[in-house]
Amino acid sequence: MFKVKSLEVRALDGVSIRVPRSSVVALVGPNGSGKTTLIKILSTLLLPTSGKAYVMSYDVTRDVKEVRGSIGLVLTGERLFYYRLTGYENLLFFASLYDMSLGEARRRARETLELVGLGRWANVQYMKYSLGMQRRLAIARALIHDPPVLLLDEPTLGLDPVSARELRGLVKSLSRDKAVLMTSHYMGEVEGLADYIYVIKYGRIIAEGTPASLKAAVGKVVEASLPYDAVPQDLRRFMAFVRGSRAVLRVPRSMADRLDGRAEYYREDEPTLEDVYAALVGEETMEIDHRSRVRGGWAWRGGMA
Repeated sequence: MFKVKSLEVRALDGVSIRVPRSSVVALVGPNGSGKTTLIKILSTLLLPTSGKAYVMSYDVTRDVKEVRGSIGLVLTGERLFYYRLTGYENLLFFASLYDMSLGEARRRARETLELVGLGRWANVQYMKYSLGMQRRLAIARALIHDPPVLLLDEPTLGLDPVSARELRGLVKSLSRDKAVLMTSHYMGEVEGLADYIYVIKYGRIIAEGTPASLKAAVGKVVEASLPYDAVPQDLRRFMAFVRGSRAVLRVPRSMADRLDGRAEYYREDEPTLEDVYAALVGEETMEIDHRSRVRGGWAWRGGMA
């Protein structure tokens, strides 16, 4: 559906990804790692300094009009809607930008509002929409021209748990016949939605794979409780939570000897995507060998996991 080969801009370095139809692919990584930059390149809002990016076989630098007609884009913090217009009226305006006839625009506006669960609120002013409803309308706007590709930048950011869950269900249903590329900081969300994951750090893809293969690469984790003050500085990224004066850590089993017998309790567990993220994105004592990155795995100091 779309692919990126050896893309380079100031915030990205040699990024290569592929997003097939009928799938959700997630980009995860810390703030400033290049996730939103990549989304903006794929949507023609930024130009790469080198490399190639294609959407539906269209080059994002040469075929701008065709690319924009093939994508639906939702960016974090965008302010595109007219507050005094209703949701329906807003969608009519955006439909007009795609040269739709008035009849087609009305039909698509009604259809997309129903699709995202806003049919009952079609004639309510945007200023009266909750944050969750605003996000749904943003997705409806992205769908107004029925594009084959959706680019979603942190779609559930700031939503309450119920609204976020409903929006995740919507994204999953949309992926049945579309290619979806999303960014998120919520690993539980990624685990439930993504068919494939790219982990990006300092503008480079440092690991990739299915949720299952990434978790298999990190292996078993050890959950242990230590006095907070006794947690080594380089292990603090593995803290799951703090209760009173004690911290609960989830550490890859290969690093369990770093706990030095100070744990109050100690048990092995299967890894979650949060465990994978902590192992990959923190200041690594488990160093990622960028020269030998493999799908679903990475090089650890002292050998392969």
